[in-house]
Amino acid sequence: MENKFIKIPESYPELINRRLQQTRFTIEDEKLEALVISHIPNVRYLTNFSGVSAFLFVSQDELHFVTDDRYELQVERELYKLPDMKIHITRDVWKYLADTKFLGKITSLGFEADRMPYSDAVEVRNVIRPMKFKPAPNSFEPFTMPKDKDELQYIQKAADIALETFEYIKKFIKPGMTEIEIENEIAYYARKIGSEGVPFHIIFSSGINTVYPHLKATEKKIKKNEVIMIDFGCTYNGFAAGITRTLVLGKATKEQKVIYNMIYNAQEAAFKNLRPGMNGKILDGFAREVIEKEGYGEFFKTNLGHGVGISYNEKPIITFREDSQMVPEGCVLALEPGVYIPNKFGIRIKDNIVVNRNGAVKITNSPKEIIQL
Repeated sequence: MENKFIKIPESYPELINRRLQQTRFTIEDEKLEALVISHIPNVRYLTNFSGVSAFLFVSQDELHFVTDDRYELQVERELYKLPDMKIHITRDVWKYLADTKFLGKITSLGFEADRMPYSDAVEVRNVIRPMKFKPAPNSFEPFTMPKDKDELQYIQKAADIALETFEYIKKFIKPGMTEIEIENEIAYYARKIGSEGVPFHIIFSSGINTVYPHLKATEKKIKKNEVIMIDFGCTYNGFAAGITRTLVLGKATKEQKVIYNMIYNAQEAAFKNLRPGMNGKILDGFAREVIEKEGYGEFFKTNLGHGVGISYNEKPIITFREDSQMVPEGCVLALEPGVYIPNKFGIRIKDNIVVNRNGAVKITNSPKEIIQL
């Protein structure tokens, strides 16, 4: 199909201006003239475009949004009206750039090196010569961590759908059902009441399967008095939220109650000590200390949590493994401490939390005691 150039509609949230300004500062700091954003969630953070193929070229003076003809009408419906933005429709963005030179006199273009495969970058570099194609890892995503009020409302709505789904599924679970049978019901019911889909694969495990933190559902049948772990998310207007709930199909043992209470207290310790600007390693430490004091530290091998947004698993990563992750004001976190005891069971709790000026606010709330069905 012939390449096309079309017009732009409607307005956009104020936070987009700040994200663009920060991106342009980065372009200057990296000694580039422009940056191409190709990771689709990042494109959506700036443009509101929900398709699966698009590129946003950011220079100091212009924006160029490029997608293909499948989305020509969708662009007119969705795209924010950003200043100095031109929209291009083409099936071959890099040949189109080389042929039309729509970036003008720009000679150095940065790309999301942590998102674009090396082989793709080499191919692009060969097509757009003599323009330089330079790696610029982590050049935009830090600016997507703080969310605006509309984005927070979408995440809250996704969380509300997840919570309602969990209340339904508690009543649905019966001994003899398979894990896959219940996983399918979770996905179906969430879609039925408003979720656009699942932002990550649903984890529904029972009994010994709960010792695997991220095991997909199996054909295993659920038995009476088994521990059950349910970890799933929902999506609303492109934004995700997710919860993990651990329960017992029957009566919990004393050990299960004690460990659940420990996990709850670990999450609470992190929540109550959370402040904007905190290092993620320190935040992880508040939860880890609770679990280690009780003698279960060796079974808490996963990270404490991560950011939540258009991609369910975003930065910052809250982990004891690195100290480069900062928690900014306005971001949404999933805090999910858990222990997984070989040959016994695993218990995890996950809730979504908004970081505000004074600390944090919970979007979802786990029960203080393990649920017994």
